[in-house]
Amino acid sequence: MKNYLDSYKSIFLDINLRDFWTISSLIRNEQRLPSYEVLTDNLTQFWLEKNHYSKHYYLPLLCVRTGFDLFLRVNQFPEQSEIIMSAINIPSMITLVQCHRLKVIPCDISLDTLEMNLGNVKRLITSKTVAIVHAHIYGRCVDVSKLVDLAYESNIYFIEDCAESFSGFCSCSTKDNKSALDMYCPTNPSADHHSTCYTGHPRSHLILYSFGVLKFCTSLGGGIAKISDYNLYKKMRDTSNRDPIQSIEQYATNVKKYFYLFWLLNVPYVIKPLMYLVRLFKINHMEFVVSRLRAFTKAPKPEELFLSLRRQPCRPLLAFLAHRFQTYDYQHLQMQNQNALYVINQLNKTPNIQFIGLECPIKNFWLFPVIVSKPDIFVRMLSEHQIDAYRGTTQLNVITKQLTDTDNVPVSIDDCHKCPNAEYLIEHVIYLPVHCYVPKQVLDCLVKVVNQTARQIDQYYLRSKL
Repeated sequence: MKNYLDSYKSIFLDINLRDFWTISSLIRNEQRLPSYEVLTDNLTQFWLEKNHYSKHYYLPLLCVRTGFDLFLRVNQFPEQSEIIMSAINIPSMITLVQCHRLKVIPCDISLDTLEMNLGNVKRLITSKTVAIVHAHIYGRCVDVSKLVDLAYESNIYFIEDCAESFSGFCSCSTKDNKSALDMYCPTNPSADHHSTCYTGHPRSHLILYSFGVLKFCTSLGGGIAKISDYNLYKKMRDTSNRDPIQSIEQYATNVKKYFYLFWLLNVPYVIKPLMYLVRLFKINHMEFVVSRLRAFTKAPKPEELFLSLRRQPCRPLLAFLAHRFQTYDYQHLQMQNQNALYVINQLNKTPNIQFIGLECPIKNFWLFPVIVSKPDIFVRMLSEHQIDAYRGTTQLNVITKQLTDTDNVPVSIDDCHKCPNAEYLIEHVIYLPVHCYVPKQVLDCLVKVVNQTARQIDQYYLRSKL
């Protein structure tokens, strides 16, 4: 069974060949699609009906960063206004804040719950604070009720970044005429609730979803903004309508690129022989793959960022988003969770392996991250057993690192803004090939090797201390 471990990667595309055929057909027959307004209305109506019928407004986006940029553009906050952000995010979100001449204030998170401590957030709020942004990472969803209350008390915005947290539409019953707040899943679970659904807090001002290439229910691009206030929605919509529409040629190019990567990431019969060559010639294949999945390989310049983000999604992308929502097979999500929980239960509890966010109210598994004490050694030893663990699978990084890595004079972080938990996570996280497409017998083999590797590393460093 060891020989099969090579055939599964730590990342995969949540899409099949039939979906690629559909999007190719939509692109080829773009002129036959309904008008832009009809496609947008159909998409937003679908989300409205699937989200508790709550009184929110929905805006299709090119990506999450487009929605965040729209929010910053319409508010025109004074220079050096402060935005408190949970300590782990992607670099371009931080760059966006800085490009608007605003100040990022990082707030550390708990490794067990992935939440920002309420007391810490209170201490970080000043007269310059205009918003709190909480990113739900790795599919784990935090109960943000108290943070939302704090934002309203402080008269500032509360934003949820759910780019990694889409887990289907909530199946909570609406027959009893309950309010959306009454049915907020993390705080009010019941037998009628889908145990993994999360549609954001009903009082959050802005909730952003992503359907980029590595996300669940991917449309190879696109996103949705869920907005609670009509005036904010109208300003964001009107500003978006003035932006150019994404070129179909660019979207088609991306689709072709992702189609080739699909074979390299999802198809074991293709991956297996390629991995023989990769190991023979010692090729850094994951760096090649990840660099082609990312919009930016490093924090972009302001003009590059704005040029890429300030566009509306093209009509084929809008049509494909609607198609994916209506036809998505949620068994993928269930299998993802089942496989992840199976591996977690089978892995030995050792000091060298720590799981992330297992005390969150809602635990989905966008990828399979674990924290290990010696990540480089751990990855190398797993590679010797043909397990393709990887350290740089996502763009996630700790905000403090980006704030101090400047080309100008070095910047220091004072004690109240330091984020030791987040820094430790990013420095020690690795990603294992555990997902919905990995057979159980392969997972059993993986568990055996990971347990063995953890014991070897623990014993080695225990002997070295004696």
